Amino acid sequence: MVLQSCKRSLWGGTVGVWKAIRNGWENFQSHSRFIVGDGTRVKFWKDLWCENHSLEEVFPTLFNLSINKESWVAEAWEEDGVGGSWGPRFSRHLNDWEVGEVESLLGKLLPMTIRRGVDDSLQWKENKNGTFSVKSFYSSLSRGINSPFPATSFFGWEAAWNRLLTTDRLKRFGWSIPNRCFLCKIEEESTDHLLLFCEKARMLWLLIFSLFGVQWVMHSSVKRNLLGWHGTFVGKKREKAWRAAPIYLMWTIWKERNRRTFDDIERNDQDIKSIFLYTFVNWARAYIKDHTLSLIDFVDWLATK
Repeated sequence: MVLQSCKRSLWGGTVGVWKAIRNGWENFQSHSRFIVGDGTRVKFWKDLWCENHSLEEVFPTLFNLSINKESWVAEAWEEDGVGGSWGPRFSRHLNDWEVGEVESLLGKLLPMTIRRGVDDSLQWKENKNGTFSVKSFYSSLSRGINSPFPATSFFGWEAAWNRLLTTDRLKRFGWSIPNRCFLCKIEEESTDHLLLFCEKARMLWLLIFSLFGVQWVMHSSVKRNLLGWHGTFVGKKREKAWRAAPIYLMWTIWKERNRRTFDDIERNDQDIKSIFLYTFVNWARAYIKDHTLSLIDFVDWLATK
């Protein structure tokens, strides 16, 4: 069901939260493959449908010679009296050595065929039954990675969909416990309060706005804030950092909350700010090209467009 919903939103116009998730499509796609039906919604050169790599990657020379680099699989299929055959089109006559590449391409395509009246579909490669699950996606991202950053991405997803085990949710599950925010010790704890409106969270939000030199009006929920967190106005140089900032802020707050809940240890405000900034700068070193700045230099870098 998840893959079907994803497929419809990708092919029929993205709306709602799928529009935000669409930004991570390349990562998602690397763990899935298209199953060709009538071939009208799968890109011949660019999508993963023939073995384990796109034809663009395997045959870059032929891709550059193709007439339409965005063509659909169905457009490369030629019907005949006994079924059909593959006939990709190129912009000029081929040299002898290029003919050999075409033969290799056709050899790859030989087992594939168009099935009229059958919809194209997506198959998830990380589960044996071909169906998507968050657990399998998380495992595939974490495999061989010692970085905390994939965990923060899934944390952001859980926060947006109110899946964090905050006290209000535990009470709904039947737990008989008092509900009080572990950070401010005043209000009842919920995802939106903890990550947006608690005085400790507001302290970090104000720090972000100060670092980027912007004014911002907070939405009423975590999901609405993440979906509305556009970054074009901060300039191209800082846009990636701006988009990442709320995730690492909320991750810092959540870790501090759990530290107080389970270890009975509280950091002071200055330490919480420092933890957030060090987490943020470590992300920048990993994901911003050629970024080798110290913490102080990183703060100065954020302040300039």
